[in-house]
Amino acid sequence: MSRSFAKRTTSVKLSPIREVFEMASRTPGLVRLEVGQPDFATPQHILDAAKDALAGGHFGYSSSSGSEEARKALLQRMQEDYGISFDPASQAIITVGASAALYLTLHALVEDGDEVLRPDPGWAQYDGVTIDCGGTPVLYPLEEASGFKTIDFDALEKLVTPRTKVMILCNPNNPTGGVLGRQQLLKAYEFAVDHDLYLIADEAYSAIIYGDSFVPMLQLVDDKSRIITLGSASKNYAMCGWRMGFVIADAEICSHISVFQSLTNLCPPVLSMMAYAAALSGPQDATVAMRQEYTRRREYFIKALNEIRGFHCHAPEGAFYAFVDVSELTNDDVAFCKQLIQEVKVTGIPGSSFGPQGKGHVRFSYAASMESLQEGIRRLKAAFGEK
Repeated sequence: MSRSFAKRTTSVKLSPIREVFEMASRTPGLVRLEVGQPDFATPQHILDAAKDALAGGHFGYSSSSGSEEARKALLQRMQEDYGISFDPASQAIITVGASAALYLTLHALVEDGDEVLRPDPGWAQYDGVTIDCGGTPVLYPLEEASGFKTIDFDALEKLVTPRTKVMILCNPNNPTGGVLGRQQLLKAYEFAVDHDLYLIADEAYSAIIYGDSFVPMLQLVDDKSRIITLGSASKNYAMCGWRMGFVIADAEICSHISVFQSLTNLCPPVLSMMAYAAALSGPQDATVAMRQEYTRRREYFIKALNEIRGFHCHAPEGAFYAFVDVSELTNDDVAFCKQLIQEVKVTGIPGSSFGPQGKGHVRFSYAASMESLQEGIRRLKAAFGEK
């Protein structure tokens, strides 16, 4: 055929994480440390809720905002954990994962020519969705000296133009594990007010925190009209394949997001929502146990990585990633990660995939088992030596 594809097919690229995933899937014998997928099984009470739903034949369409049961369970969880209240009927949307929450939110906000500020380093999917909306991603730097838990506000101020419309915070951060503290969040909120920006708080890793550093953006300020919070079941409840996420925002924003969801998915899958409602309203013991195990893996993995020649990394305060500075060994982190796959048989994600500030780094995930982490360290030490 002589017909061409839409221009967006050349401007939007496959996520670098998915590229490495596909490459790794074709290579046998690897220690897989590239994907942020918990190695835990979905907790039993969540599986039981899904089984009960299957046995009861509870299927069919739901509201495009998601089931009332799941939205009420989300309200209950936010109240119990953070003291945050909202109207589940008008200020919450259940989505097909946090990825869909981001996609729908940006499509409701961003028009051709609009600019979206996002953290650097930060999740590369922010860029693809922004471009798909006709917008332009603008990267603002996080400061490595602080462990990527402070924003360079002087640099951020210089990036604002009349077309700037949205600012994204990723807290805890993917890929660095840095957590923005209360003062940083308040300063970001004041910045958004000063420049009349929507503020998207991507809090997909909110339950994976080491210490007491995490504060949800919605807990900080009284006027929540410009704040849009995104969350996920995947990390907090080991529910990656269930594809459940959410948006909490002003009722008018949610009404537009619901319309876009009706166009893309009609509604989220009902079986997954029943399971998610059970996850939110049921016992949180499994999430606590996962966090404790991540803490154990973090202590081992970060210490062991810093013992390898040419490897340097901060201890993350959240999520389950080690963002390792390997600039002493290479000036090409993409080629370095290919070397890791082909020669060392360990996978990681090139840091430059997450933005210029990530150049010379590699992201490893310690959501893998302790046995995989130990074997990965053994291979890395054999390849590069110890300090």
